[in-house]
Amino acid sequence: MNASSMTKPFLSPHASDNYRPDIDGLRAFAVLAVVLYHAFPKVVRGGYVGVDVFFVISGFLISSILFTEMSEGRFSFTTFYGRRIRRIFPALAVCLAAVLAYGFVCLTPFELAQLGKHVFFGAGFLSNVVLWTESGYFDGGANLKPLLHLWSLGIEEQFYIVWPALLWVAFRMKTKVGRLLAVLFVASFAINVAWSINNISDDFYLPFSRFWELLAGAGLAWRPHIALAPKVRSWISIGGFAALLTSVTLFTPEMRFPGWLALLPVAGAAAIILAGNKASVNRNILSKPVVVFIGLISYPLYIWHWPLISYAYVIRMGKPPTPLMATALLAASFLLAWVTYRFIEYPARFGSYRHRSTRIAAACVAVLGACGLGVWTNGGFPDRFPSLPDIDVRKIGEAKRDADFKPTSGMEVSDQGWILTTHLGEGERKVAFSGDSVVFHYGPRVQQLADERQLSSNTYFVTGPRCAPVPGLIQRDKFAACANLPNILADLIKRERVSSVVLGAAWAGYGEEMQMEVEGRRIPLNTTEGMDAFFASLEGYIRLLQGEGAKVYLVLRVPDHQRFNPSGMLTRSLSGFRVGPDVEKAVPIAELKAAHPSIDARLQSIGERTGATLLDPLPDICGNGYECQPFFGAGEPKFSDTMHLRPVFVREHLRFLDPLLK
Repeated sequence: MNASSMTKPFLSPHASDNYRPDIDGLRAFAVLAVVLYHAFPKVVRGGYVGVDVFFVISGFLISSILFTEMSEGRFSFTTFYGRRIRRIFPALAVCLAAVLAYGFVCLTPFELAQLGKHVFFGAGFLSNVVLWTESGYFDGGANLKPLLHLWSLGIEEQFYIVWPALLWVAFRMKTKVGRLLAVLFVASFAINVAWSINNISDDFYLPFSRFWELLAGAGLAWRPHIALAPKVRSWISIGGFAALLTSVTLFTPEMRFPGWLALLPVAGAAAIILAGNKASVNRNILSKPVVVFIGLISYPLYIWHWPLISYAYVIRMGKPPTPLMATALLAASFLLAWVTYRFIEYPARFGSYRHRSTRIAAACVAVLGACGLGVWTNGGFPDRFPSLPDIDVRKIGEAKRDADFKPTSGMEVSDQGWILTTHLGEGERKVAFSGDSVVFHYGPRVQQLADERQLSSNTYFVTGPRCAPVPGLIQRDKFAACANLPNILADLIKRERVSSVVLGAAWAGYGEEMQMEVEGRRIPLNTTEGMDAFFASLEGYIRLLQGEGAKVYLVLRVPDHQRFNPSGMLTRSLSGFRVGPDVEKAVPIAELKAAHPSIDARLQSIGERTGATLLDPLPDICGNGYECQPFFGAGEPKFSDTMHLRPVFVREHLRFLDPLLK
C-alpha cells in the first residue's frame, strides 16, 4: 500500500475544496522536528521550534473556523468545544492511561506520586503551569518526566478558552477584529521579549508570552485572500521553508528561547501558510502523500513519542537512549500513532456516534485526572513494595526530592536574578556566606540555631546556583548573571560592615562551558591555565575582602561520590526496579580525599598565603572513622544527589560552622 492510498481513508469526510494538504505537510515538518530533537538531541539541536510551528498552524485553522461561523451567525460554544474534545481527548486519554499504568511498574513511590501530579494537571490542561512551578536549578530531571511534553497542549487549550470568548464579544459589539488581533499580538510579544530577558522559565511555560504565536496564525485566517502573483507566492514559500530549516539547524537549547528568536520559526510557518498550496515548496514537498500522512498522525505521534523516550531515560538511570534504541522508540511511536489515529481518534471525530464519543472522551480524561490526583495524594502508594531490611524505598525517593535551592522559612530574601541575598538573625557580629548551592545548603543549620534561639549573629547568604565567589568567571548560558556575585558580596560587606566572610563552592565541579577573563583574554576553565587563573582570582578576591576588614574563611569541598546519590541506589529494568546490592556499603575516607587532591592542595596554599582559615565539613558528614556511610538515622540518605546535603541532615549534624554563628 502506498502513502497516497493510506491517506485517503483518513481525510475528514467534511473536507472540502478548502482543505490544504500542504498544511498537514507543515504539521509533518513540525512533529518530525520535535521527535527527532527528543530522540537525537545532539544532532537536531533546534528541533524544539516545531512546537512554535504547531502554534501557528493551530491559530490559523481554528481561527478560520471561528471567523467563518461567527460571521455567518452560526457559532456555538457547545459545538466548538465538542470538536476540541473529540480532537484532543481520545488520544490524550489513551496516552495518560498507558503512562500511568506503566508508572506503577517501573517508578518509585516518589516518582509515581510526581507522575500522578502531572497526570492530574495534564488532564486539566495545566501542565505548563505545574512545570513552571517545578523549573529551576535542581530541576535536572526534565528527561525523567514522561508527560513533560503536555506543556504545549496546556498553552494551546488555554488560548482556546480565552480566544473564542473574546471574538464572540468582538463580533457582538461590532469591534474591529483586525485591531483587536494587532493589540493582542503586540502585547503578548512584548511580554515574551521582556520575560526572555528577566525570567526565561516564565517566558517558556506561561501562556501570555506564547499567545502571539497562535495569534500570528489567527491573523492569517482573518485576511486569508491576499492577491499575490504565483512567483511571489513561490518565493515566499521558499523563504519560509528556509527560515524553518535555519531554525532547526542553527538554534540550540542554550539559547534564550522564545524571545526574539521565536520570530524566525513563527515567520517561517506563517510564510508557508500565506504562500498557499500552489506555491513551489507547498506543492512539491509539503503536499507529497507520505508527508501528508505524517501530518495526519502528527498529534498522536507527538503524544506518544515523549513518554517512550522519557521512560527510556528512567530505565537507563538518566542516560539518554542509544542511537539504535532511539530509532526503535521512534518506530514504536509511529506505530502507536497510526493505531491511535486509525482506531481511536478518527472514529471519535468522524464516526456515526460523535456526540456519544464526546461524552465518553471527556469522562475518560476526567476519570484519569482523578486517578492521577489519587496517586499523587497517596504518595505513589508506597505500600505496594515489600519492606526491605534497613532500607526504605520511600526514604530514598524522599531524599531525591530534597534537592532544592531555596531559602529557609525565617530568611529575609532579596532576589537578583539567579543570585539570592538572604538575612537571618540579630546581633553585633555579622557573618556572610557566599558561593554556590553547596554553600547555601548550610542554610538549614543557621535556621535550626535560630529556632533554638542560639543564633547570635546577623547572618547573610549571597549565593546562586553554580555561582563561584570568584571574579572574572564567565558563563555563557543561563548562569551568566553569576558574574555579578563577587560585586554584590563586596557591596554587602562595605554597607553592613560584615566582620566574617565564608566562601565556598563545588571547587572541583566547574569547567564545562566556563571561562576565566584575564586582562581582556578569555581562557577556558577546563585547562591548566584556566584553573590557575581561577584560583589566582580567588586569592586576589580574598585579599580584597580582607582589605575591607573582613576575616575570610574557606570551606573545603563537600565529599562527593556516586554511592551517596539516591538516584544511584536503585537499579532499573523494563520490569521495574530494585535496590542496588552495594547500597549500604560505606565509602572509604581515603577514597573521598583522593578524589581531587590538587584542588584541596590549592585551597590550602591560598589559606597559608592569605591567612584565610580553612573549614572542613568532612568530619561532620562522615564522622571520625575510616569510612563514610551514605545513610544516617533510620536508613535516611544524607545526600539528595552526589554532592548536595539534605536539609534534614544539615539541621542536626553540620556543626562545623557553629562557632561563627553562636
